[in-house]
Amino acid sequence: MKNLTIICKDFELTDAIRNYLEDKMSYLYRYIKAEEESISFNCRLGKVANSRVNGKIYYAEVSIHTPEKNYGGRVEAEDTYIAIDLLKDELSGNITHYKDRTRTLHKKDAQKFKEELHSLGE
Repeated sequence: MKNLTIICKDFELTDAIRNYLEDKMSYLYRYIKAEEESISFNCRLGKVANSRVNGKIYYAEVSIHTPEKNYGGRVEAEDTYIAIDLLKDELSGNITHYKDRTRTLHKKDAQKFKEELHSLGE
């Protein structure tokens, strides 16, 4: 995957984690209408605490830079893989929410314009 930067804190990045992250982030291309070369992903993986305690100690966060808009998210979980899965789900939700909101605003603007045209014609 092009334009993917991964930074790890407090643990080593393995090929398995890198491949898993690339697979999950490439899934997000279907939501973004832009050239693949124009999108960049900055991912950060790490541990919240150095000692092994119960609870959510791993985090995954990403910043996605597109020509249209920038997206981002951060998730904490018990495992790195779970954090990556949750992050993908959160980002896909954020992107679709933005797209739906933009589409709704365009429809409202078109409706207002149409009403103004009708009022001028009368």
